[in-house]
Amino acid sequence: MRLLRLAHSAPSHGWLSVNLATDDKQVEIDASDVPNNPIQDLIAALELAARGDESFVWWNLEPHGYYMYFTPEGGAVKLRLEFAEYSERARGVSVLALSGTPAQILLPFWRFIREFQSHGYLEPHWPSVDYSRVGHIKEFIARQREA
Repeated sequence: MRLLRLAHSAPSHGWLSVNLATDDKQVEIDASDVPNNPIQDLIAALELAARGDESFVWWNLEPHGYYMYFTPEGGAVKLRLEFAEYSERARGVSVLALSGTPAQILLPFWRFIREFQSHGYLEPHWPSVDYSRVGHIKEFIARQREA
């Protein structure tokens, strides 16, 4: 069962449009690469979540933002997306919450990262990304499937 779908448009001058969809909800995130690179942060967050640790990614909209939380709970992973005016994390309002197996929640993000990587986006459109840990993320997810 596919709980989550992700897509993106080609980044342009530091802006990236990401579409996150479930069966009953769709969220469009138009994120900036300043002051952080959310794709790099997503890779780090996925690795932490795949290892069983909580993590989050800030998608800066300048000035507002989305905070994407990954929370492992037993054999499941909870995904929560909050919108925060002026990127004030403590004031985030939930816009999406979803729970599933690591394969249902984390694997779509892993595929999104691999698809993003396949385009080889460069400056001035998007900063470089270190993809060296991406393979390890899939291994962690696979191990959890086997457990």
